Amino acid sequence: MPAYKPSEGDRRTVMMLVVCGIARDRIAGHLGISRPALHRHFADELDNGNDIANAAVAGSLYQNAMDGTVSAQIFWMKTIARWGDKDVGDPDIGATGDASAEEVAVSDREVARRIAFVLDRAARNESPETT
Repeated sequence: MPAYKPSEGDRRTVMMLVVCGIARDRIAGHLGISRPALHRHFADELDNGNDIANAAVAGSLYQNAMDGTVSAQIFWMKTIARWGDKDVGDPDIGATGDASAEEVAVSDREVARRIAFVLDRAARNESPETT
């Protein structure tokens, strides 16, 4: 039997299966190779597949947000920038650790309005502090 030689298609398949959380025994079986052969030929895909996929998705999300897709902007701000549905208002309020600062709900529309404001200022090279 000739030695196994992985193709680019095999590499893409392994990457996809890793990202989907398929067990390594099943991935090896899908390719018709042993688990040690899987590790020998696909170490990079097995070790880095999730990070590579996450980076690609994050890059696409970032690009969509920068291109003006409001839902991508909102998602980014809520998850990456840690904006929430509730805002405590002025950042100086409660700076002493006072947990009694009034919470104000912020809608997705308001988040989008704020993002548009900041992006508009950035496009005009204006600092938010100049207002």
